[in-house]
Amino acid sequence: MKKILFLAALMTIATMASAQVRDGTMEVEPFYGYLWGGEFARGSTQAFSTRVDVADHATYGARIGYNVTSKFELEVQASRTDTHFVGHGGDIFGSSPELGKLRVDYLLGYLTFNFGHSRAVPYITLGGGVARLDPNIPGVATSSTTRGTGSLGAGLKYFVNPHFGLRFDGRVYTTYLNSSDRCGHFDSCDNSHYLTNGNLTGGIILAF
Repeated sequence: MKKILFLAALMTIATMASAQVRDGTMEVEPFYGYLWGGEFARGSTQAFSTRVDVADHATYGARIGYNVTSKFELEVQASRTDTHFVGHGGDIFGSSPELGKLRVDYLLGYLTFNFGHSRAVPYITLGGGVARLDPNIPGVATSSTTRGTGSLGAGLKYFVNPHFGLRFDGRVYTTYLNSSDRCGHFDSCDNSHYLTNGNLTGGIILAF
């Protein structure tokens, strides 16, 4: 009897260790991390006549995923970063003045590809959606705008058991701004019309 119980326990442990990502399951992940803000090039906004940077700042949000198979997952991400604009370069002492506030909200859908079935599951993810950019600049009339965004990421899921785990994730976002060039014919400037930034986040996984 003891041998039977021992074998049953081993089989249970082996099943838990080898089948962490399961077909037909949902994964909910609240996360928190840090976003590297990127820049708005000269000519890409009407609020500033020069290039401005977006300050690096904390970010937070949640992801909800559905495992179509153990290797393929559909995910939705919603996140928010309350950051601010800063001047590019800084003054003679190296500081960068704050020029106004900026809230960045991402709402994105992803195709996530999991590799492996053990407790540690690396993955890559590719997605797209929208970014809502909401500036608040003293003395300037502004309004929020929504722009298309593409994203690429990779990370690692580590399952303590089939229903609970940890997730470590890194993503890059590229948001389309505009296609007009405000630079003069004899004025050199960066003609980029995209906001590119990225983040590193960590969170917990609730799988059911």
